[in-house]
Amino acid sequence: MAEISAKTFAGTWRLQQAFAEKDGVRQAFPLGEGTKGRIMYDDIGHMSAQLMSKERVNFSSRVPKEIPLEEISRAYHEYTSYYGTYTLDVDAGTITHHVEGALAPQWIGGDQLRYFKFDGDDLVLTTPPMKVADGSKVVNTLVWRKVTN
Repeated sequence: MAEISAKTFAGTWRLQQAFAEKDGVRQAFPLGEGTKGRIMYDDIGHMSAQLMSKERVNFSSRVPKEIPLEEISRAYHEYTSYYGTYTLDVDAGTITHHVEGALAPQWIGGDQLRYFKFDGDDLVLTTPPMKVADGSKVVNTLVWRKVTN
């Protein structure tokens, strides 16, 4: 592969695969099997990402005030998105997303560090170990392929 730069990342990428690993054992990604998503980078340092469960269902009403809280909660838990800028550290093999806006308010103003590698046509982004509800740590891996049409 040619030298890696912001131009290497620039474009729209479609999620091909997402999974978690705990103690070296692969398990379902938090949004479930078949998670769908897009991540976009430009070559001047902006990015955005959107991920959703393939199991999302429509609300029972088109009128927001009529939607039960349980449906809103489910929709929130089956989707994530954020945008901002990014910093690429080719030597360290990392890309850091600096979050300016997000579905999860606690992400705003923070950073999302990802380790990257290229595997053929795919961009593989991996999280550092992350603590989950039971106190254990998981590593999430997302495999992206550039959209060409």
